Amino acid sequence: MSTRPLANIRILSLAEQYPGPYATMILADLGADVVMVERPGSGDPSRRFAGLFASLNRNKRSVVLDLKSATGHAAFLRLVDDADAVIEGFRPGVMARLKLGPDQLRARKPGLIFASISSFGQSGPRSALAGHDLSIQGAVGMLNVAADREEEAALPVLPMADIASAMFAALGVVAALLERTRSGAGAEIDVSMMDCLVSWMTPFLVPPLNGLPTRELPPPDPSYGLFATADGRQITLSITGEDHMWSALCGMLGLEHLAALPEAERLRGNRQIQRQLRDAIRCEPYDSLYRRLDEAGIAFGPVTPLDEVLNDPHVIARRMAVAVKGAGAPQTFLRQPLIFDRQVGSIDRGVPALGEHNAEVIGTPPGR
Repeated sequence: MSTRPLANIRILSLAEQYPGPYATMILADLGADVVMVERPGSGDPSRRFAGLFASLNRNKRSVVLDLKSATGHAAFLRLVDDADAVIEGFRPGVMARLKLGPDQLRARKPGLIFASISSFGQSGPRSALAGHDLSIQGAVGMLNVAADREEEAALPVLPMADIASAMFAALGVVAALLERTRSGAGAEIDVSMMDCLVSWMTPFLVPPLNGLPTRELPPPDPSYGLFATADGRQITLSITGEDHMWSALCGMLGLEHLAALPEAERLRGNRQIQRQLRDAIRCEPYDSLYRRLDEAGIAFGPVTPLDEVLNDPHVIARRMAVAVKGAGAPQTFLRQPLIFDRQVGSIDRGVPALGEHNAEVIGTPPGR
């Protein structure tokens, strides 16, 4: 029997694309039995991107149901009877129109947890709008670019609204499961991608509300940035006001005339000071600089190309990549990062084929 935290919890997932699948992947890795309920024919739209789908949907089972048909609708209700939570990612109102909304399902099963992930939430003037990650980042002040430079703007690579809402959804479900052990009652959880990013923007939004200065991010300390070494490699320095680290760094690099500068003076002379710092680091070979920075306890790190991250000795030592054997060739995935009692999480299943578990879960062929 599994000893993982969410063992014996069953979650039905009707959430597609990125936020819902990432949330349910976390829950599955923590031991929950996640059953993906996919649409007939194509399933989750992200299946057309095989790599993306695989990265988010291991450790789950897949059934295909036509929720608009009487047979599929009835089959889903039978699944609800044995489920602890439903997570959906449609626009507000879609589940209610299918007669599968939180009111209908919780009337049938009061202890059910019903979590909805949507772009702008279940209420408010934008609730009916469709919007993916870019639109959410723009709505919360993360894409402020002058109109005459918008074509040059680098669009965000990491879908932060997707990931933030996934993390909050997973946390919300776990919190609701805990509360249910006390009260026996389920919960309806409204996860707005926009709300999640507004929350993440707390350091920028809360200070002005209270007449307080905003901490500039990224910090304008000259020793906070990327720096090239003598052999063409790069490191990051991430000193954020620690005067003792700054002093040690200057002593190491022969910049003793700058070592006594406190944070305020470094900020005022940022550009000129950083220029001297870059010139000094550019004379240092990467390996010896890495060793000396480590020995001195200075905040720094390597700059690793994406295709080398999984070969990093630290990533290997932390066992982030996990191989999973299946009917075909072994697949490798990234484990969820929580470690309980010094044991890393296991991944028991690979990526399910569309409707692979229909017979196993509901006893019918795919599409019914």
